[in-house]
Amino acid sequence: MRARSSWLVMALVMAIGCGGGGDGDDDGTDTDGGNSGGGPPTFTGTPGEWTWVDTPGTSCMNGSQTGFGYNLGTSGDLVLYMEGGGACFNGFTCSSVAHPNGFGASDLAAAVRQGGTAGIFDRASAANPLRDATFVFFPYCSGDVFGGSADSGFGGRVQVGYRNVGAWLDVIVPQAAPVSRVIVTGSSAGGFGALYNFDRIEQRFAEKEVFLIDDSGPPMGDMWLTPCLQTQMRTAWNLNATLPEDCAACIGSDGGGLVNALPFLADRHPDRRLALISSMQDGVIRSFYGFGYPNCNSIQPMPGDAFASGLTNLRDVVLAGKSNFKVMSYSGSGHVWLFNDFSTTMTGDVTLGAWLSAMLDGSSSWDHAGP
Repeated sequence: MRARSSWLVMALVMAIGCGGGGDGDDDGTDTDGGNSGGGPPTFTGTPGEWTWVDTPGTSCMNGSQTGFGYNLGTSGDLVLYMEGGGACFNGFTCSSVAHPNGFGASDLAAAVRQGGTAGIFDRASAANPLRDATFVFFPYCSGDVFGGSADSGFGGRVQVGYRNVGAWLDVIVPQAAPVSRVIVTGSSAGGFGALYNFDRIEQRFAEKEVFLIDDSGPPMGDMWLTPCLQTQMRTAWNLNATLPEDCAACIGSDGGGLVNALPFLADRHPDRRLALISSMQDGVIRSFYGFGYPNCNSIQPMPGDAFASGLTNLRDVVLAGKSNFKVMSYSGSGHVWLFNDFSTTMTGDVTLGAWLSAMLDGSSSWDHAGP
């Protein structure tokens, strides 16, 4: 969950180190680009252009107000994308977290200029099932994986990412009546955030089809995401105040239990499809988990084989029997997949675009994919 200063940096990291771009050809699947009925939100603006919305009631770590960006599409799909960029819960992690000095209109403009048209945002790709969607960009300037409710978080920082999401939804939901499908997604810290906020977002859009795509934000069992590390985050960000009240297993007596949010969501929303995308040895998340693995007395990246066993446990044990929650996994240590080419990024003979299309279109063939 290393800080990413821009989408361009994220794209470059993927191209150099992710190993996610497969060498295979497009499988020939031509998706419908979001032909799901309905229409775009009633926001004013020109389709295909980004607009910034200052949002009262939001706050970055430095106490400044922030907002969100949107880019109108032409279909009934609404994509709520949460930005990644590290996590701030100790002196070291806070030194490299994204946007410590706030995020405003100029920051959105810079991010768009530097590479906001790749992968899921690529409107020209026939392999992208969301190419005609309206995109909403939630900036990450709270350092708390969009889960915090701490007016005085680590080192006195304002870490209220959960409150920010609520304020953004208050603006977006009234404009979304024509929308037919809502896709809650994000990468890295934003992937964790999409998962963390899915339940409350689903409730706000309950009459729509609502999906989750968590890109490279895999919670793991307490053997891997250790209770001592979870306790640091719970304490810094006041996480226990924002977890669903009826997910008792999410708050363990030893500080663990966050992984139980996944089966909780699958059972609570049996008619919703939820997805996790991750490499088997994600180098960035292994560094993050290394602050607590095997205990909190030493800081070093989690070994790759340990991460792989944790991801396998998540897929085959934690999510066992959950037909609506599937995992797409890749070999190697790559990090962040939604900015890759959907037509060539493959695991086995399945492209990312085809897998997401099967998920969104309700295909009975949609299943776990990868090693």
